[in-house]
Amino acid sequence: MKRTLFYALSVAFLTAGLVSCGKTTKGKMVNEWKVSSQTETTNTVESDGDKYDGTTTYSENAVTRTTVYTPTVGPALTTSQTGIVNSNTLTIEKGGTWTWTTTVLYGSGNSTALSTDEKSGTWSFIGKTKGDEFKKNERVLFNVLSTKNTTVQTSNGSATTSKTSDTYLTGESTMIFTIKESKKDELQMEAEGKNVYTDDSDVSTYTSKMSVTLSAK
Repeated sequence: MKRTLFYALSVAFLTAGLVSCGKTTKGKMVNEWKVSSQTETTNTVESDGDKYDGTTTYSENAVTRTTVYTPTVGPALTTSQTGIVNSNTLTIEKGGTWTWTTTVLYGSGNSTALSTDEKSGTWSFIGKTKGDEFKKNERVLFNVLSTKNTTVQTSNGSATTSKTSDTYLTGESTMIFTIKESKKDELQMEAEGKNVYTDDSDVSTYTSKMSVTLSAK
């Protein structure tokens, strides 16, 4: 089953009284950005009560992924993985398209995995709605139309390449970011999301938070 992820502003975020002052312009958005920092936290609760809490933190040169699995019965299990960030760029085009490409090297010595993720789609500002707390050009919608992954695993000099890809209709997979600060050479954005997945009789709830700081290349 292809799971669709929607990043959206949660009810808790809207009612917390947090008002951003980071409105921007199309001219400031359009750029080839380097991701200087990125943090994402996720929480998944399965229908049987099992929980997965994940934290992914990027700097310009390194990434750390930590997952805590808490079953309904038995002790919690924590796993962690670190990697070297070869590149992490978000290109936003004037014509309304964007591409986010991240390449990370995991492992060392005779056993490595070089993973490249690419997301692309269209983007636009979300219009101001009467009665909301947001200013004009303070929220940006990124439609995800395509995702691709290429991973090259090398072990003892032998390399194996695997590829995956998905496509989405407009509105099927989206990211909605709130602009926290916008400068000519720096852009700060945040997003919160919640989604419910159903697969036959299994239901799981997924929530996430992401903050990203972009610097002009």
